[in-house]
Amino acid sequence: MDHPHEAWLSAASEAPADLFRALADPIRRRLMERLVSSPASAGDLARRMAIPRVNVSHHLSVLAAAGLIDLRQRQAAVKPQALTRLRRYFDLALTTAAINRPDPGRPVAHVTQR
Repeated sequence: MDHPHEAWLSAASEAPADLFRALADPIRRRLMERLVSSPASAGDLARRMAIPRVNVSHHLSVLAAAGLIDLRQRQAAVKPQALTRLRRYFDLALTTAAINRPDPGRPVAHVTQR
């Protein structure tokens, strides 16, 4: 590869777009934030979030179709392997941005830990 950013461009072209689309909705992000701590049913989530159960069920089905959660025995649970796919994408993005940042005088930790 001619340029250091080509590795990033190659990886970015294989980005988990299905996961990004599923998480683009703020309600689905809120659901994921709740499900990370523990599995829950659509009814429990609807009550805790004050959202109609039918809406919660719809959003859970979108998250499940994207592979972010499992829906079993009326419980939704986060699939850690899906989060690992997102982490890999952002780890590579962060590493590439830190290597190619315009101010090489500042330590990477200072740039990345705000």
